Amino acid sequence: MPVNKRHKPIAMKNKDSIIKKIRKDTSEVTDYRRQIAASAAVGLIDFSLISLFQLGYIKKLPDLPGKFFDTKKVNTSKDAVMLGLPDGVVSLAAYTATILLATAAIRYKKQSRVLDVALAGVVLGQAAGTANYLVNMTVVQKRVCIYCLAGAAINFSALKPLYKIFTRRD
Repeated sequence: MPVNKRHKPIAMKNKDSIIKKIRKDTSEVTDYRRQIAASAAVGLIDFSLISLFQLGYIKKLPDLPGKFFDTKKVNTSKDAVMLGLPDGVVSLAAYTATILLATAAIRYKKQSRVLDVALAGVVLGQAAGTANYLVNMTVVQKRVCIYCLAGAAINFSALKPLYKIFTRRD
């Protein structure tokens, strides 16, 4: 591998400079993408708990008192399956894709509009799925999961910065 004058591999220098460029970008649109990525990072934490419960690693998640809250019923129901998998792990994939697309749109300026459209697809898909599942929990199952409600707030919070990405004036 070629080295520069300070005897550091050039590949390392390039990786550092890419991260520095991303970190130093102070544009308004980058801030919106960071907000979306931050929401997704919180979603990863929330849905990691749900996923580990659905996988059987966590045996019981704490619930709020009252008969309306039933995390176990909601997250073990037949409605908690998407693409043949527990919906928690599918949500983890969507949150990961969100962070990846937001970062790529910051990094690759020329392709950022296409990446923003892909980002919008994931974020809007999560919001639509969230709305559908909120109805399912409250109307069909007549129970709610506090972790799912937190996830709903997380998913809906990404809509405002997404809207700003597409309505900004460059």
